Amino acid sequence: MAKFDTHHKSKGNGVNGLAVYMRTIRAIYNKAIKSGLVDKELYPFDDYKIKTSPTDKRALDSEFLKKIIELEIPVNHICFNTRNYFLASYMMYGMNFADMAYLEKSSLVNGRIRYRRRKTGKLYDIKITPSLEKILGHYLEQNPVSKFVFPILKREDPVLRDKDIQWARKRYNKKLKTLATLCGIDSNLTSYVSRHSFATQAMLHEIPLAAISTMLGHSSLKTTEIYLKGLPINVLDDYNEKILG
Repeated sequence: MAKFDTHHKSKGNGVNGLAVYMRTIRAIYNKAIKSGLVDKELYPFDDYKIKTSPTDKRALDSEFLKKIIELEIPVNHICFNTRNYFLASYMMYGMNFADMAYLEKSSLVNGRIRYRRRKTGKLYDIKITPSLEKILGHYLEQNPVSKFVFPILKREDPVLRDKDIQWARKRYNKKLKTLATLCGIDSNLTSYVSRHSFATQAMLHEIPLAAISTMLGHSSLKTTEIYLKGLPINVLDDYNEKILG
């Protein structure tokens, strides 16, 4: 474990990326021990502790969200789908990119979206707002033959579909940087930002933490608290002004 730690960091990778690998290895060890395939004495995590470091804020302020929404962008623009994907994700409880790729037209029924999150199997039932309906309507018209809403998956084989998602997400994140420039956003715009922005805006609208956790599909409130971390600086500034009179 120590050698892998050193190897990972020597390549310029961060602590949080290492933590993702280590948590996966720990989960495999725990399953192996539970199944009787590995002796408990070989468990390395009694001595090795997984560390993380605080990350930069991922959520967008409302003013930047408004810029993305109001940006005039033609259908043939390189960022047309990018902007739509970002907003659709935001409007669907921060749906992640893989779930968007696998979202089927049959999941859209009576003005609602019913689907199971691939990561957790949690069932979602989301109301389709007029703004979201406009975005979804565009893709329903553009892809009448496909069973999927968004034109992300190109192949039938599950393994190849995973590769489709990986490449599409990579292109999506690259184009999000262009979209950020168009909207005057200086923070790092990635596929995760829509999800974090949804969570933060829900918090700012005083939505109960338990409700936010349910909407994000988290298994515990602690995970949601990590997502939110804290109020944006400008909100804290406003509170400080009220305190100081």
